[in-house]
Amino acid sequence: MKKTLVTGALWLGTVASQAMAQDTVPQQGKDGTLESVPAAIIQSTEPGALDAIKVFADLDPYFEQKNSTALKGTVDEDRIPFTTNVLNSQVIEDLKADRLEKAFDYITGFTRSGPIANSFTIRGQSADLQNLQVDGLPGLTTRFGSPTTANIERVEVLKGPASVLYGWMDPGGMVNMITKKPKDEEIREVTASGQVFPEYGATGYAASLDINGRADDSGMFLYRLVAGYENEDSFRDYVDDDRSAYMFPSFAWVPDENRRLDIQFEYTKDDRKADDGLFVLNQDINQRADITTYYQEPGDTDTDEGYALGLAYQHQFTKGVDLNLKWRSVWHTDERDLYENNAVRPDNTLRRRNRHQYNEREYHFADANVNVGLDALVKHQLIVGVNGGYEYRQYDRIAFDTTGANVDLIDPVYTGQVLEDDPGSFRTWDLYNVGVYAQDQIAITDKLSFILGGRYDTQTGDYDLRYEDRSTTASESATIHNTSFNAGATYEVSPLASFYASVSQSFNPQAVPTFDANNEQLDPEKGMQYEVGLKLRLLDDKLNANLAVYDLTKENISETVDGARALVGTVESQGAEFTLQYQPSLNWQIQAGYSYTEAEVTETTNNDALGNVPGFVPRHTASLLARYNHPEEVLGGMVGMGLGWRYQSSRYTDEETSKRVSLPDYHVTDLNFYYELENLKLSLIIDNLLDELYFTGATDDARIYVGDPRTVTLKAKYIF
Repeated sequence: MKKTLVTGALWLGTVASQAMAQDTVPQQGKDGTLESVPAAIIQSTEPGALDAIKVFADLDPYFEQKNSTALKGTVDEDRIPFTTNVLNSQVIEDLKADRLEKAFDYITGFTRSGPIANSFTIRGQSADLQNLQVDGLPGLTTRFGSPTTANIERVEVLKGPASVLYGWMDPGGMVNMITKKPKDEEIREVTASGQVFPEYGATGYAASLDINGRADDSGMFLYRLVAGYENEDSFRDYVDDDRSAYMFPSFAWVPDENRRLDIQFEYTKDDRKADDGLFVLNQDINQRADITTYYQEPGDTDTDEGYALGLAYQHQFTKGVDLNLKWRSVWHTDERDLYENNAVRPDNTLRRRNRHQYNEREYHFADANVNVGLDALVKHQLIVGVNGGYEYRQYDRIAFDTTGANVDLIDPVYTGQVLEDDPGSFRTWDLYNVGVYAQDQIAITDKLSFILGGRYDTQTGDYDLRYEDRSTTASESATIHNTSFNAGATYEVSPLASFYASVSQSFNPQAVPTFDANNEQLDPEKGMQYEVGLKLRLLDDKLNANLAVYDLTKENISETVDGARALVGTVESQGAEFTLQYQPSLNWQIQAGYSYTEAEVTETTNNDALGNVPGFVPRHTASLLARYNHPEEVLGGMVGMGLGWRYQSSRYTDEETSKRVSLPDYHVTDLNFYYELENLKLSLIIDNLLDELYFTGATDDARIYVGDPRTVTLKAKYIF
C-alpha cells in the first residue's frame, strides 16, 4: 500500500508542477466568466504561426455546483443541509465505469457487498432496491447485475434518510441515476472495446452507440438512441460467454422554453453463468481454493430481462412556479437455475442445493409536485406533491427443497443433475402505496436558510402463498400508516464556507405478512439521522470540500420471539466523511474521499450478533481519482493519463459470530491512458494494476465473491 501511495503522490506532484508552470492567459469560460487557460492551447492568429492547436485538452469539472435530487429541485450545493455526492459524466468517463458498481468505490461511505444491483451498504446500513432510483422513481430493469452506465448522464447520491421526498427505503441514503435525455445538438458516437485477463487468457468485447438530434427542422421534436452489446469470459472456471444487451430510445417534445415532455423506453437483457463464488473452511479466508475454482454445475445459469417506460413533463407557468409530473413503469423477470452454495459441512465439503428460482416484478409509480418560489417577508421555495404507485412481486421456487451433491474445496467433482426437482413455495405480493409530502426552504437572510419537510404514507399489501406439492395455502392483507419528517439549516459564514445541520427520518414497511403475537402487522422499520457539516468553496471554486459527521440509527427490525415477530432489532452507526475536488487548471483535476464508520448491532435477541459490527461495514474507506491531459499536441492529438485508487479496511461478511468471515483490507490501483483526435478517442485501461487479491462481497462462509484480477481493456470511440 505504501508503495502505491508514494507512486501516486510522486505522479501527482509531477503533474501539478507541470500544470502550474504553464503560461496562462484569460479566456471566456463556458459560463461567460473569465478563466485562466494554458497559453499553449490558444489558437494563434499571428502571420506565419504554426498550425492551430485545437482546444480539446480541457476537462469538465468533477464538482457540480447544483444538485437536483436532495431537495427535488435544482439547488446550490451550499444551500443543502445534507451530504451529497455527484458523479457527473466526466467522473464516469474517467473511471471507465461501464457498470454502476465500479463507481460505488469512489463514493464515501459506500461498500459493495455482493454482485446484485443493491448489494452495497451506505453509512453502515444495508440497502434495498428502493434505494436505487431512476430519475427519482423506483424500479430497475436488472437485478443480478449492476446497472449499465451507458444511459446515465450523472449519478446523484443523497446520504441519510430520504423518505420525506421519495418514500420508503432503508436509511443509509439514496442513489438517483439521472438518465441521458434528448438534446438539441447532433451526437453520433460509436464505441467498441476489447478486454483480457492477462494471467488467465479470458477475453471479452463490447460495442455501443449514442445517436442524438432533431427530428424536425425547428427542434421541437428531439430523439436519442443509446444501445449496446457485451460479451465476456470470466477468469473463473466455466464462467464464460456472459452476454448483455441494452437499448434506450427516447423522445422529447419541446414546444417552447417553458414546457418539455420526455418519453423514454428501456430494455435490458443479461444471460450469465450462475456463480456463487468461493467457500472457506473454519471461517478463515486463507483456507480457500484458488480464485478460479467453480462450485456450481457447468452450464448453470442466471438470466435477467426488463422493460421500462418513463414519462416526464415539466411546465413553468410563471417565474418561480413549476409543475413536474413523472411516471415510470417496469416489467422485470429474473431466473436462476443452479446448484447453489448452501453450507459448509463438518467434513470440509460444500453442501449444495438444487435451486430453480423464477421471479417477476412490476413497478408502476408516479410523482406529481408543484415547486413555488415566494418572496414575502422572507423567501420561500415550497414544494408540495404526491407520489406512490403499485408494485407486484412473484417469487416461484420451482426447485428448492433438495440438498446434497457435496463437492470438495480444492478439487470439486461435478455430479450432473442428481438432485430431485422438488418445488418450494410460490408467493405473490400486491403492494399499493400513496404518500403526500411538503417541504419548504426558507431563506431568512442571504446567509441563513432553513428547510422543514413532512410526509404521510399509507401502504396496503396483499400476500398469497401456495405449494405445488402440498395443500398448504395462505392469504393475508395488511395496511400501515406512517409519518416522517426532516429539518435542516445552513449558514454561510463567508462566501467560502457554509455550515449546516440536519435531522431526517426514513421508513421501510415490513414484508407482508409480518405479524405480532396479536396477529397485527408490525410497524415499519424506522431510520433517524443527525448530521452536521462544513462545505468549502475555495480558489474561485477550483477547490471544493465537504466534511460531515453523522449519527444514524435503524430500529424496529423484526425478529422472532416466542414464535411471533416483534420489533426488537436496532443497528446504530456513527461516522465522519470528507470529500475534496480540486481542479488547479483546465487540463487536470483530482477527487479524493475518506470515510470513518463505527457501526454496531445494539439491540437483538440473537446473542450471536449482539454488539457485533454488521456485515460489510469497514471502519476506513478511501479513494482517489485523478486525470491529466497534456496541454500540447502530441502526434496531432491529445494525450492524457488517469489514476484511480481505492482502499477498504477489513470487514466482516455478517454480524453473526458463528458464520461470519473476516475479509482482509485491500487497495486497488487503476491506470488509464488516452490518445484523442478530433473524431477518434482511444483509451488503454489497466484495472487492478498491481493484481491485488481482494473480495467484493459475501453472505457467510459459503458464498464469497472475488474482485477481478488485473484486467487490460482497449477502448475506441468514433465520433461522426
